[in-house]
Amino acid sequence: MLPNPRKFLAITWRRVFAFSIDWILIAAWGGLLFGLVMFFTDGNPQKSSNPWIGQLLGFSVMTLPVVLYFSILECSSLLASVGKRVMRLQVLDVKGQSLSFGASLKRNAVKFLPWELGHLGAQQLFYAGDAAPPSWVWVPLIAANVIPVWWFLALLKTGRSPYDRWAGAEVSLRLHR
Repeated sequence: MLPNPRKFLAITWRRVFAFSIDWILIAAWGGLLFGLVMFFTDGNPQKSSNPWIGQLLGFSVMTLPVVLYFSILECSSLLASVGKRVMRLQVLDVKGQSLSFGASLKRNAVKFLPWELGHLGAQQLFYAGDAAPPSWVWVPLIAANVIPVWWFLALLKTGRSPYDRWAGAEVSLRLHR
């Protein structure tokens, strides 16, 4: 059962705008990493020895910090990422309490799984070069595109994303500063 339709739409669009704001911060982090790599390699970074090392490196410096950014801020006294704070949203458990770190980490690890699947596929395609990539690569690449569409449709239909339901979380309007 959907909540009040006006409130539901307000929260849904605020979530989209909040993630857009957070995405600017994620892009800035990626840009900083890129700049540092280019600076310290004189603009000529070496390719890692295999795609799995590249995958681990990318996960360690990009995906893990992003997941921790969301997880730590959403279970802190702030109850929200920077984007959610700007859009006056908060993340709570279904009882209206602050999320535990474990629940927040679960929520965000699942939320960013499609992103990491996309990185996995891209890494494998990059290392394949002109050769045909392994056929299994298409599974994570397709999943990386289908899963977010499913989550967005579920959010529009029920008011909660699957990763919110799995972590026992709800995103709501922040009533006071």
